[in-house]
Amino acid sequence: MKERKDLWKPEEDQLLEETVLEYTSNGDSKASAFKKASTVLGRTVSACQYRWNMVITKREDHGSEKSSRNTAGTQTPETPDTAPPANLAQVIHFLKNYAKTKPNPEQMKENKRLHEEQVHLKIQYEQLIKKLNEKEAEYKNHLLQYEEMACILKEADQLLKNDSIEEKRAVH
Repeated sequence: MKERKDLWKPEEDQLLEETVLEYTSNGDSKASAFKKASTVLGRTVSACQYRWNMVITKREDHGSEKSSRNTAGTQTPETPDTAPPANLAQVIHFLKNYAKTKPNPEQMKENKRLHEEQVHLKIQYEQLIKKLNEKEAEYKNHLLQYEEMACILKEADQLLKNDSIEEKRAVH
């Protein structure tokens, strides 16, 4: 269990904010961003979520009017993940990461090809495992037959030795 740290430093707030913004701008969930931030900061996921929801987003709200209310004063159906950026720092961060997240057609084709190859290899792997299991069973069967034959040959050898000893006794 992680030990409790009460005071947040400004650089920890900044790292949390950058991590959450990076993850959400890349299409990942805030939950995965909180998990990553918690490991880097040495805090719990809950502490990171609380800090984000109660401190960082509130601090950003003071700097600019949030567009979560329409002219009638009722809430819009926006979720936190789909809400527009609240301040200039978020906009700049989004624009910097946009080129990274924009799907490239060649990359999409390569991704599809690799996915199909992965599926093919998985099928091939399963077939090879099945063959391996069949060969192991066949090997065990042959080994049992060999051991039985070895026992029979050993017994036959013993019988031949006994017969030759009796013939020698009979000749004397």
